[in-house]
Amino acid sequence: MIETIVLAAITLAAPMPVPTAVPGVPQNITLQQAIDIAAARSPVLAQARANNQLAQLNVPLAVTGYLPNLSATASSSRSNNGASAAAGRFGGSFTSRGLNANLRQLIYDGGKVIAQIRQARAGAVAGAETYQRSLETLSFNVAQAYYTALAADAAVRVDQQLLSLNQANQNLVNAQVRTGVAPRIDAVTAAVPTAQAEATLLSAQGTEAAALGAFANQLGLDANTLVRPVNNTPSNPSVALIHVLPYDQSVARALAQRPDYLAAQETAVSARYAVQVQRAGYYPTISGTASYGTNSTTVNGQDFAPNSSFGFTVSIPLYDQGVTRVQVQQALAQLDLANAQVAQAKLGVQLNVQQSLSTLLSDQAAVSQNVVAVTSARESLRATQAQYRAGVSNLFTLLQAQTNLTTASTSELDAIYALRQAEQSYIYALGESSINPTPP
Repeated sequence: MIETIVLAAITLAAPMPVPTAVPGVPQNITLQQAIDIAAARSPVLAQARANNQLAQLNVPLAVTGYLPNLSATASSSRSNNGASAAAGRFGGSFTSRGLNANLRQLIYDGGKVIAQIRQARAGAVAGAETYQRSLETLSFNVAQAYYTALAADAAVRVDQQLLSLNQANQNLVNAQVRTGVAPRIDAVTAAVPTAQAEATLLSAQGTEAAALGAFANQLGLDANTLVRPVNNTPSNPSVALIHVLPYDQSVARALAQRPDYLAAQETAVSARYAVQVQRAGYYPTISGTASYGTNSTTVNGQDFAPNSSFGFTVSIPLYDQGVTRVQVQQALAQLDLANAQVAQAKLGVQLNVQQSLSTLLSDQAAVSQNVVAVTSARESLRATQAQYRAGVSNLFTLLQAQTNLTTASTSELDAIYALRQAEQSYIYALGESSINPTPP
């Protein structure tokens, strides 16, 4: 048992990791600086950027179907043949040399290539919108970590103030006990809230360290990096940092600029062109071919003579075991799925806006109410302290007033940073970002 207690004491006494500064990274950063750092260092965003590049490259690949195919060949061969009785002559050595150029050009394919190009372009737009949403998601996650760290820092400062307040009350009670105004048991009772406040402060400091580590990690930095968010809370914490629109205007704005919704629409457009691509399998294809070259005409590879040819190839599908029919049906099913996803995305946008707007407005009202509650609780404690000092009030009333202020202060802190995070949720629901996209 003694060993367990000693081990626990050693564990509690173990020092916390000391954050280290990173060259080029400011130790105190604004929200915009934090977002910029994350955009430059985040591996998640690097993955999204690579996926966007892949989507963009599908367009020039699809365009190649319209372009001519040109190839050139140079050949030189030497062969030795034995006697040929059937030919009535003896064999010998033969040398053949040639240089030829070949051209092939698609003329008609039932609109397949143009549909593939339009499909690729729609897919490229969808890829760009998906990348933009990744930017917004990163911005949102950084903002959430930013305000979580600020809330943890504010909690430490509030808990320090409350500890000082508890110590002041304990000193007041001890003074009353020494003068004989209050019973000795009051000194023991008054020491309990002070001990609880010390434990709360230690817990808050641990929470702050963890929140700062999560904040640094969100920026793409080592979790032990020394980086702290700058407090941007206004003097009146109930004042919103952003402009809030009515619900109808918010939804209209979100539907006009939410990248995930726009990406769903472009995916549906791409699916429509995919149907055209598959239906083109029912139509014939016409290609033109041409070649020009010069080749040897003698057995020793000399005496070159030019030769050329041109023509057309028509390929008419007659029966393909029903493959084209099934592929068309698959494309139509994919189109139905894409249209359903557009409808679902629209409902999701409307729900996001409604929930984020409702939360924002309610949190804003909650901050105002908590500010009033803290002011009232602080004045009540001051009055109770004066009454207890004068012997008019008892210890229970003093401790209750102290508890009320603790509860009100904690609620105010929670409400302030819940409002800040609700603002970021509203921005995210509208489809806005503080990051400028990096061209692929």
